[in-house]
Amino acid sequence: MKKKMLALICGGFIAFSLFAAPGNPVKAAEEEDCTCHNVTPIYGAQKNKIIANLISSQEFKNAKLSIIKDGDNWRGINNTEVLVHNSYGITIVGVPFIDQDGKIMMATFIDGFFMGSAPKYE
Repeated sequence: MKKKMLALICGGFIAFSLFAAPGNPVKAAEEEDCTCHNVTPIYGAQKNKIIANLISSQEFKNAKLSIIKDGDNWRGINNTEVLVHNSYGITIVGVPFIDQDGKIMMATFIDGFFMGSAPKYE
């Protein structure tokens, strides 16, 4: 009888502590005031015009030559991505190529200037 009573009291205490504990252990993360993802993809004729201006520029030709000299393969303009940053008004162009390990990389141009390359996350 004492064991049952002790088990009942301990079980009640545990149940009470689960539901009546102060605070909320599950809290949603506060929204960050980040404008880095505030971009709009560009499609159609406007995208084609931006890409045409980029690939005819000397900056692009130098970057492409550097990529090819490193042993990587340029994939052409088929999967090129064009974004406009809504807060800063800059144009971001990502040109895909394949590195020596077979990974898809994106050569990034911001307002026509080559900024480097990074792996493409799909």
